[in-house]
Amino acid sequence: MVATFEEKTDYSVVGTRPIRHDGLDKVTGRAVYGGDVKLPGLIWGDVLRTDQVHARILSIDTSEAEALPGVFAVATHKDFPTAADMEIETGEEVLNMKRTQDNVMASDKVLYSGHVVAAVAAVDRNTATEAVRRIKVEYEALPPVRNVDEAMADGAPILLEDLVGNHFGESVPNTNVAIAVRHEFGDPDGAFDDCDLVVEREVSLEMVHQGYIEPHNATAIWDENDHVRVWESTQGMFAVKEQTAALVGLPDSNVVAESVEIGGGFGGKTKTYLAPVAAILSKKSNHRPVKMVMDRPAVFMASGPAPGGKVSVKMGVTKDGKIHAFDGKLWYEAGAYPGSAFTAGINCFRAAYDVPNSRIDAHDVVVNKPKSAAYRAPGSPQVCFAIETVVDEICETMGWDKMQFRLDNASTEGSRNGNGVLFNRIGLVEMLEQARDSDHWNSSLGEPAPGNKRGRGVAVGFWMNGGGKSTVDLMLQDDGTVAMNEGSQDIGGSRASIAMQAAEVLGLDAHDVHPSIPNTDEIGYTGTTGGSRVTYATGFAAWEAAMKMVDEMKVRAAALWGIDEDDVQFSDGSFSSKSDPELNLG
Repeated sequence: MVATFEEKTDYSVVGTRPIRHDGLDKVTGRAVYGGDVKLPGLIWGDVLRTDQVHARILSIDTSEAEALPGVFAVATHKDFPTAADMEIETGEEVLNMKRTQDNVMASDKVLYSGHVVAAVAAVDRNTATEAVRRIKVEYEALPPVRNVDEAMADGAPILLEDLVGNHFGESVPNTNVAIAVRHEFGDPDGAFDDCDLVVEREVSLEMVHQGYIEPHNATAIWDENDHVRVWESTQGMFAVKEQTAALVGLPDSNVVAESVEIGGGFGGKTKTYLAPVAAILSKKSNHRPVKMVMDRPAVFMASGPAPGGKVSVKMGVTKDGKIHAFDGKLWYEAGAYPGSAFTAGINCFRAAYDVPNSRIDAHDVVVNKPKSAAYRAPGSPQVCFAIETVVDEICETMGWDKMQFRLDNASTEGSRNGNGVLFNRIGLVEMLEQARDSDHWNSSLGEPAPGNKRGRGVAVGFWMNGGGKSTVDLMLQDDGTVAMNEGSQDIGGSRASIAMQAAEVLGLDAHDVHPSIPNTDEIGYTGTTGGSRVTYATGFAAWEAAMKMVDEMKVRAAALWGIDEDDVQFSDGSFSSKSDPELNLG
């Protein structure tokens, strides 16, 4: 009998530290990253990035680039079919394909310095770069919108003339605020009047880039049958497949995304930048494979950072040490197109604290900066930093212990989050109690060096575990080991963590499960690696697949031995007959 995940309390594989399955390949340089992909007839692509912050494109002259020897193709937005006004969910965010296509290749306007306006495919990288320099673009400069205050000012330049904002349920044209939404319960305004102390502070935020080591890269080939194959550094192969298909005008089934290793993502590689451009260039270059790699300046200028903006916190407490009222506002910079992590900001803002009277206003604001992206609990650090500084200030003003104040106000099972949702089991009180009782909190600080100060602080943050779809296939080998195909891109060692969960069920050593990540035609749909989902969601798929393997093996063992299935038992990786101990497999 194999224990279900709810029943199992002791583990033989989970919790151990096996050598990672991909470890040797990575330390010896054998692992294949996107930049390592080499195909017969490979040519290079490069892009022209504007130095304008906000401008209308009047004309693009590519004649000199096209005349340069070694150039196979030049592409602009005119080479892309108009993408549908549809949304694709990436796991970390929801992308509008019409906006995403304009981000990949600007159409009538450029909206940030580094925005792509044209692309070239040539015999080698240097020729492609030289051809890009020969493209001439005429602009009409427009006033820039550099932050949320400028974006919301009266008479502000409008970035997206077709944007109709949703402001607290009202449709608002001619605006840079894509969404304004409110979550409120209790009576926050009245409750502040009953407080013994009210603290109100505003925090300014700058965009912060993830800083992953490996730059964005992609290789694509568009064949004669209108099928596209893509190799891209990404947190999700299926995200690349879906986005590329939508942006180049093909059905999903015509695009295959191959798995390559990824040199860091942190949320910043859930959307595609280069694969659709490389695919279009390949099509125009007589179906030659095209490879593109961003340099480091381009990564910083034109790939998605965490949003900047500002956050305001107003918090009121009573003299008995309880938070009685909360009013929080956030304005996140979405970048050039709507879609910042404002929803996650709402969910995380005051999640750690149980407050009876609460209001949160959130705003998604477009500015002349690169489209924002996810970055390690996207939307959460910004609001958590703001609220924790206010909590500390309240404790210092009132002379309260900072750890105890957090314990006294901590959310528990049944508490209502700022978005109105009631928490299930959350574990915050237990975590704070362990921290309070730990040696790290209670040990002596020692004497600081002359002129220095030494202190100890505490802060609380919040993030949601993700779920989503994952696929794991298991195949039993003749030698008793198991081949495992799974669809999650491996960023932080998920090959090992998923293999360990399968091994736990099957009674095997972790290294007897051999994980691999096939392409999108060879594995079922799997969401992106991000949002703290993979160990749970893909691990759950591995657990279920292993349980089904055990059940199937019982059927086959019963058929082999000519006994009833109920007479077959499984334990520690072996199958045997309950009635005849000599019948054994394992």
